Amino acid sequence: MNFVVLCLSTIIILLIICILVLSISYKKLKDTFRNHKKMLNTVLKVINSVRYGNLYERVNEQTCSLIPNFVQSINSMIDSIVDRENMIKEYQNDLSQKLDSLQEVEQLKEDFVATLTHDLKVPILAEKNMLSFLLSNKFGELTEKQKEALVHLKNSNQELVELVEIILETYKLNETKIDLTKEKVCVNDLLKDTIDEMKPISDSDNITVNFFTEFDGFVELDKFYIKRALKNLILNAISFSEPDSKIDTAVCIDDKNVFIKITNYGKSIKKEEVKHVFDKYYTTAKKFRKVGTGLGLYLSNKIVKAHKGRIMVESEKDSWTTFAIVLHR
Repeated sequence: MNFVVLCLSTIIILLIICILVLSISYKKLKDTFRNHKKMLNTVLKVINSVRYGNLYERVNEQTCSLIPNFVQSINSMIDSIVDRENMIKEYQNDLSQKLDSLQEVEQLKEDFVATLTHDLKVPILAEKNMLSFLLSNKFGELTEKQKEALVHLKNSNQELVELVEIILETYKLNETKIDLTKEKVCVNDLLKDTIDEMKPISDSDNITVNFFTEFDGFVELDKFYIKRALKNLILNAISFSEPDSKIDTAVCIDDKNVFIKITNYGKSIKKEEVKHVFDKYYTTAKKFRKVGTGLGLYLSNKIVKAHKGRIMVESEKDSWTTFAIVLHR
């Protein structure tokens, strides 16, 4: 009997001890969990603060002393983000300064070119008038050889006039938008007038400019600007034509559009270069030892786009190249 009582007492005591141990362990575990939860909430608060742009928050290492390595990693990561942000800001500031400098240089270049070409235009036009006076025998009769030499000089002078006008008009259009003054214009007459004006240049290399049409109507457009575009395209065709060759111009139509086509024969444009021909200052003239600014086609494209039209380009290798202005009827 005494043995049984002793056993039961021992068991009860052991149970009480176990309960006490478990109780103490649970309390410690609960406190540990509460502390860890508190620390994790602190870390999450800092991370969310950083997420919304506050890069000045850091996790207090003393508050989260139980997870020091984790806290140090979080703070180091934020420091790295701050360093990257500062680097990006410095790079952006540097890039902004460089862009401002490039724009300033570009503006200076444009102003210089505009001033130079404007100043050049006066003596070139004076030379043109003087050559016309000489050819009209206002200063006395000329021999045939003298006339021939003066004709060549006048043709070269006309090329210079066209070049200067292209540069000046490009500069003006860069400074202001194209302000169109539209009117009903006979496309055939406009193209023929342009061909006649370009005749001194085409004649210098004995290039024949042919004219064909299947349209005898009017289109609403700005006569001055479209003539400028046509001059540029014809001048381009002359530049890339062989001496004693021909250029074909044509006016065609479909249900909605009028097509003004200029085709030269011989030198062509490579497929990879077609997409660049309307870029500013882009020119293939150097390949053929021609003088070219790369502005004529750029200017023409801007003019046609202002008319809500487009310019198409087709080129067959070593055969022909066609530029076509497309305007709504």
